[in-house]
Amino acid sequence: MRNYLSAVVLAVSALTLAAAAMPAAGATARGTVAGSAGTLYVDNQISGTVTPISIATNTAGTPVRAGRSPTNMEITPDGKTVYVVDSGGPGGTVTPISTATNKAGKPIKVAGNAYGAAITPDGKTLYVANASTPGAVTPISTATNTPGKPIKVGNNPQFITVTPNGKTAYAADLGSATVTPISTATNRPGKPVKVGKVPDWITVTPDGKTAYVANSGSGTVTPISTATNTPGKPIKVGNNPQFITVTPNGKTAYAADLGSATVTPIATATNRPGKPVKVGKVPDWITVTPDGKTAYVANSGSGTVTPISTATNTPGKPIKVGPGPYAIVITADGTTAYVVCTGGTVVPIAIATNRPGKPIKVGREPGVSVISPNGKTLYVTNGASASVTPISIATNTPGKAIKVGGAPSAIAITSNGRRLYVASQVPGTVTPINAATNTPGKPIKTGNTPWSIVCAPTVCRSSSTAG
Repeated sequence: MRNYLSAVVLAVSALTLAAAAMPAAGATARGTVAGSAGTLYVDNQISGTVTPISIATNTAGTPVRAGRSPTNMEITPDGKTVYVVDSGGPGGTVTPISTATNKAGKPIKVAGNAYGAAITPDGKTLYVANASTPGAVTPISTATNTPGKPIKVGNNPQFITVTPNGKTAYAADLGSATVTPISTATNRPGKPVKVGKVPDWITVTPDGKTAYVANSGSGTVTPISTATNTPGKPIKVGNNPQFITVTPNGKTAYAADLGSATVTPIATATNRPGKPVKVGKVPDWITVTPDGKTAYVANSGSGTVTPISTATNTPGKPIKVGPGPYAIVITADGTTAYVVCTGGTVVPIAIATNRPGKPIKVGREPGVSVISPNGKTLYVTNGASASVTPISIATNTPGKAIKVGGAPSAIAITSNGRRLYVASQVPGTVTPINAATNTPGKPIKTGNTPWSIVCAPTVCRSSSTAG
C-alpha cells in the first residue's frame, strides 16, 4: 500500500532509504533494541501469516498467523512489538507479535475495515484507520494491546499521520472531504476540518506547525494550523494534486499536479502559491536534494526529469531519461540523482550540472531500490527478471544481475551493510544476498505472496512496493 502520509519532507522519497532516510511515523532509531535484534518480519498476503527470519542463521521461524490478508505492518520504536494490520476480512483486526518470542497475541478487533496505521513517536499508541462509513479510528495501547473506544471521524478514513511532537493524529476522511484531528493525550477527536474533495495526502512541515492536505478532487491544498486545528484558505494549485513535499528548511511546499503537468510551489510562511512550474506529463515523484537547493520531478508521461531551483522556483531544462521515470534516489552526499525508469534503465544525473549520464541497463520492470549504508552501491530489484542489479556509485556501472525469486516486492539491507534480503512473491521466498560479493544465498521459504519486510530501526532498512 502506497504511503500517502508523511510527517517529514523526504518521506516522499521513501526509496532513498540509506541515502536520505526518514523514519516512518513513530520510528526512532535510537539505542539498543531489545528482543528483535537480528530478526526480519515478512507479511504473506495470501497465506495470512508473517514469517520471522533470523539474520544470524538465514532461517525462517514458525509462520505466525495474522488474519486473512495482512497488508500493513508497524513496529514500535523500541522494537518489541510488530503490529500486523489485516485488511482481508469483513471487519478488521490487528495482530500483535512479540519480537522476543515471535508469538502472536490475541487479535485486536477494530471498528471497521482496517487500513492505514501509525504509531506515535513515543511508541505508546497505535492508531488504525477503519475505512468504512461511518468512519472511525481505533486507538490501541501498545502497553496492553487493548483497543480504546473507537474515535468517530469522517467517512472512509484511509490514512493517518502523527505530528512530530506526537500530540495530534490526523485522519484523512476521503468520503467526507474532511480531516479529523485526534488528541493523542485523550484520544478525543476535534471538530472535523473542512478541506477539499478526496483528501488523499497529508504532509506536516518539519517544524510541525502546519499540515498540508492535497485535495486531489478539488485542485487545492488546505493548510491546517496544528496549534489550533483550523484551516487556512484553500490554496489553488493545478489539477489532481496527488502529493506534497516540503524542502528541508521548511520554507516551501511543492504540490505535484498530475493532471496539469505542473508543480505548484507554496510559501509556508504565507500559504500563498507561486506561479505553477511547468514540468512534463504526469509528474508523480518529487525528491529534494539534501542541501535543499533543487527539487527533481519525475515526469512519467514524458520520459523526463525537471530540476527546479528552490531559491527561485524556476525550472531547468528538462532532462531526458527514457520511458517511465517513476522514482528518484539521491546519494547521501548529494552528488548524484538516480532515476529508475520502467523501461529497464537507471539514469544517473550529476546534480552539479543537471546532466544525465549514460543509462545503466538493469532488468525488466525495475522496482524498489536501496543504497548501501556506505554509499557505494545502489541495489535495484527487477520485477519481471527475478533479479537484483547492483550498481557501483563510483563508476555508474552495473554488476552481474543477482538471481532472486519472481516478482520481488521488497528489499531490506542490514544496518551494517553486510546483507540484503529480497522478498519475492513467486514462489514465496526471501533471498539473502552477501553484499561483499553480491552473491545470493539459499532462498528462505515464506508463505504465499510475501509483500513487505519490517525490522527494528537498528536492525535494517527496508523498502517495498507497499510503500
